[in-house]
Amino acid sequence: MSAQTFRISDAVLRRAFEFNNISLENREDEMILFGIRGALPAAPNESLLDYSGHMQFEESHLLQRVNINYYYPRCLIGQWLPSQRKVAVFLSSTVPNLKLVERNRKRMHQFNCMQPGFYDYIKGQHPRSSSGFQQHRALRLNSSITLRRANYTMSAGQPVINYGASAAISIGNPGDNIHCARNNPSTTRVRSIRGNSYSTSFCLSDYYSSYGCQVITGCPPQYIPSGQSNGNWNAWDKFISNVYDDIAENQNTFKYLLLNSIDVYNAAKANASESSLIKVRYGSTGSMVERLQRGLAATRSASTGNPYYSGSIDGDFGRGTGQALIKFQKDNFNGNAYGCAGENTFRSLGVPI
Repeated sequence: MSAQTFRISDAVLRRAFEFNNISLENREDEMILFGIRGALPAAPNESLLDYSGHMQFEESHLLQRVNINYYYPRCLIGQWLPSQRKVAVFLSSTVPNLKLVERNRKRMHQFNCMQPGFYDYIKGQHPRSSSGFQQHRALRLNSSITLRRANYTMSAGQPVINYGASAAISIGNPGDNIHCARNNPSTTRVRSIRGNSYSTSFCLSDYYSSYGCQVITGCPPQYIPSGQSNGNWNAWDKFISNVYDDIAENQNTFKYLLLNSIDVYNAAKANASESSLIKVRYGSTGSMVERLQRGLAATRSASTGNPYYSGSIDGDFGRGTGQALIKFQKDNFNGNAYGCAGENTFRSLGVPI
């Protein structure tokens, strides 16, 4: 992918919300979280970039689109303060880690990939039980999501994972929390960290702990071995301190908008609402969702004869609307399903966008 740079800002996020029919009503005073899948802070040589400046709240940050590879953190999770019109971004991954898949093949069926949407989180511990890894402060998924599961295969000795439109897609709550990536500062790559020095090798290491959770590079300070120091490399510590101890100390629930970088890039470059950029997805509300629901209710499955949607026309894209949309897309797009509706889906339903 050639470098495609864009700025993330209050204005761009508001436009992305508009294009995805997601309301900010009664949320202007909250901290809102967002994820950009396939993006990093922009720099001539991204591997040499010090990301710590992007963790500060500013009016905007310069980003670039990058390819996802399921080995390295190639995403960003951000915190947005609409009332102050400021944003901060943290090096993250919003997809599973293939090294973790390779090490835990017996649990391959548990690996999933959260699809773009607008979801609910609450403060809580991760993991949810005290068994396994040491618990730490995190944000726990508190809603259903659109998710994909994919078969893990080998090709020419290399692992292959596909979360494309043909992969299994469903609506549910797999417990995809927002937690630390559990990078280990005692590894050989990062033993040189001292004081507040920064190590891109650490933050871009090819292992992070995610079966499908949204993870931010770093770890809680109590995980850092004796002799090692906390510092600017630890994006997680800064992120969770903002949530629990500082800016959002009195906020218990958080909305999280996950989008692909192409959607945010297009929102940043658009001058006005363009029909090709308008979508409805899990968490969308309003008249566009009502049109989708009416279209699905008026269309019958050729295999069952039943309408795809039989729920309320309430303009709220939730579990029922998502399941109906997935069934319609599978039947009408050669077995492929996207979990969101844009121009092609509305046209297939005979509904104007």
